[in-house]
Amino acid sequence: MYGRPDLACAGRDRGGRAWLEPLLGAHVRLPSLVVTQQDAFHFAPTEPGPWPAFIYHDEITRYGLPAGRDGPGAVKVGEHGRGTVTTADGRDGIVNPAARDRIRAFARRRLGGLDPAPVGEVTCLYTSTASEDFILDRQGPFVICSPCSGHGAKFAPLVGEIAADLACGGTAPDPRFTLAAHRA
Repeated sequence: MYGRPDLACAGRDRGGRAWLEPLLGAHVRLPSLVVTQQDAFHFAPTEPGPWPAFIYHDEITRYGLPAGRDGPGAVKVGEHGRGTVTTADGRDGIVNPAARDRIRAFARRRLGGLDPAPVGEVTCLYTSTASEDFILDRQGPFVICSPCSGHGAKFAPLVGEIAADLACGGTAPDPRFTLAAHRA
């Protein structure tokens, strides 16, 4: 049995909470998981060419990457880990105006190749572990895959390979991703 990744963006969540707990919580002892609503903004490039993915650390950690299907041709920029605690049922889907102002200011100050007026915005759900690492493990008949903390979509091909290995009795992932490591 496969768990769905605990990352849902742009209103695509289908669960009632973090998906892992209601799916497997009665069968597998899970670590503490926190769900937050995160804001992300799409900016149009002002210059041709590919835009690199980045992580920028100062008093706030920010990230950017090509927006993909939720903002074709745009660059998605957001703050990591600054969302409000919620559930999929309890989320309001409303972008925080203060977050919008901070990201616009960051785009003006640091991202000269982007128009600082967002062309789109979304809210996403992050399910996070205390360490921000993924959960990739097998417990009896269950393969547990929770690419947590907002990183999951960026590692989808690798997580898929690891899940397939776990399901087929192949190589286990790094011990830091096991349930035991998250409960330690």
